[in-house]
Amino acid sequence: MTDNTTPKRLELTSADGTQLNLDALYQIAPSCFTEERDATTGEVHRKVNFEILRELLGDAVANSCDESYQFTWPGKQEARKEAAAAISDTLRPVPEDSLEWETTQNIYIEGDNLRVLKLLQRGYMGKVKMIYIDPPYNTGNDFVYHDNYSRSQTEESFEAGDIDEEGNRYRKNSDSNGRFHSDWCSMIYSRLLVARSLLAEDGVIFISIDDNEVHNLRKICDEVFGSKNCVLPFIWQLPRGINAGLIARAHEYILCITKNQNAVKQFNRLSTEEESSIERCNRKINARHPESVIEVKAGIRYEGKDQVLQGVIEGAERITILDPLIFKDGRLVSNARIAAGWTMKNMFNDWQNGKTVYDSKGQPIVEFFFKENGRLYSKKELRAFSIKSVLKDVPDSQIARTQIEELLGSQDIFSYPKPIELVKLLAQLVTTPDSLILDFFSGSATTAHAVMQLNAEDGGRRKYILVQLPEQTPIESEARRAGYNTISEIAKERIRRAGAKIKEAAGEKAKDLDVGFRVFRLDSSNYGEVFLLPRTYRQEDLERLLYNIKADRTDLDLLFGAMLSWGVQLSLPMTTERVGYSTVYTVNEGELVACFDQHVTEEVILFMASKKPARVLFRDHCFTEDKVKINLFELFKQHLGWSNAQALANIRVI
Repeated sequence: MTDNTTPKRLELTSADGTQLNLDALYQIAPSCFTEERDATTGEVHRKVNFEILRELLGDAVANSCDESYQFTWPGKQEARKEAAAAISDTLRPVPEDSLEWETTQNIYIEGDNLRVLKLLQRGYMGKVKMIYIDPPYNTGNDFVYHDNYSRSQTEESFEAGDIDEEGNRYRKNSDSNGRFHSDWCSMIYSRLLVARSLLAEDGVIFISIDDNEVHNLRKICDEVFGSKNCVLPFIWQLPRGINAGLIARAHEYILCITKNQNAVKQFNRLSTEEESSIERCNRKINARHPESVIEVKAGIRYEGKDQVLQGVIEGAERITILDPLIFKDGRLVSNARIAAGWTMKNMFNDWQNGKTVYDSKGQPIVEFFFKENGRLYSKKELRAFSIKSVLKDVPDSQIARTQIEELLGSQDIFSYPKPIELVKLLAQLVTTPDSLILDFFSGSATTAHAVMQLNAEDGGRRKYILVQLPEQTPIESEARRAGYNTISEIAKERIRRAGAKIKEAAGEKAKDLDVGFRVFRLDSSNYGEVFLLPRTYRQEDLERLLYNIKADRTDLDLLFGAMLSWGVQLSLPMTTERVGYSTVYTVNEGELVACFDQHVTEEVILFMASKKPARVLFRDHCFTEDKVKINLFELFKQHLGWSNAQALANIRVI
């Protein structure tokens, strides 16, 4: 049988970071690539010709020298390699821990977040609008993921406390550790390198941090995202402050970084209902300087569309239109009176005296009034409502602990949670109603709670992906006494209770609100090791070599593992149907159709073809003979009008 009639095997590893970088480089500089044949396999591979690349870059190539501007630390190179390395892990579905499994589009994943991020790359690359993370602050008392790049033996790592019983590498990062800052930098660097690929072109990442590592984190973000994309750090003013050290710390930082600042629209403004300090200040000013009546003369220039403006413009500064402003053909038709405060009065005077009115960026205002969200605003007033870099009215972790207590019965269940209002505010600034939000240090699941709350308030359909290492709760902790053995168990129960509470409070408005979540757990590959030297074969290995799927894996394990490998999103709806003695799985009405049973009949294949699938998946043992595989190709080509190349691209076996 030739390659033209044999289904290709599905890739069993995550995306290769090196290959992703090569693909990106090929898009902008294809002329620096050449092809070379592998001496062992005979396959032709695309390679970079660095001499041509150097010529294309001209003088912009950095030469080796003793002095150059860079930020480095012990382990940085290994962290970069680790971020690019492919893995063979998988995500196993856990329907019994999930809520509304069949219909929800929210995802909760338990496992090492670096490995999980790699597995998400094929399906979610460029799809995430907002990332919020609250990583360990590196205070000397908290746990950090310990990516042991030196790769000491597992037994030694376990004895040293560097990994737990499940093989997860994390430990308490004491400030007595000689690599105290380096370990933290390596941990966050590798994860941000992978996370960047998941952000949409207009995506934004927010990172909570305090003064322990904010300086290092900013330098890392400058390198990973480019300094021009690091917008600014929000200063989160803590209402109570923290009495530690010589000065009581009354703030934390939230770094704001874009994937591509040129693609990001201006952040959404705060609504008039969300009172800010600038609004209060403006009201005090207007109280001292009450509105005065201004007569606007007919004939003054107006560069907007023909329209009639009347009523009151409410906001930081109130403007009352006493006579309708009638604009036609770029001019005011008749005299009109306007009542306004002192700031707006000056602007109106400039306008009718023939001067150009400028906005905050120094650009002429083309249309002085415009409508947004069904209300009338002036551009001056909108600037007053824009988000400020100092967040003064967001609750602190003490309020967040109270929020935990209301749901789970004790505020000591989880230490230092973030308040719902913080994540909700960030989501309001940058997301749209259909956005996907990712949190890969999700802790107590504040992000899920905030997303559900915001959707209930504005009718949105935002979706979330949360990732959390299933860290054990301390034996004598309040969480363990309450029955929560891991942080993940706390988070899942919080989502269940928060969703029910939000839905009950919203009533009929929340009938379509998605408060469910699909749970997945990171695990080793679904497939056993089959690459053995002939001399190592044993009789008991022969069956495993023929059927290479691990005995404890289910059809759902295989299905979702294939979805990860093939770039199909985990949240898509699916159906299960029986055809004869076989089970057929259909994902998103045909985006992927799969069958894993033995002895697949022509009836099953025709049923699968009737779904008009984009991708088709089988197990290798579905076919007793090679001629059945050949017939499989012909049936799909005949019923779907596929060419031979399309059949090869769309059909896979595992």
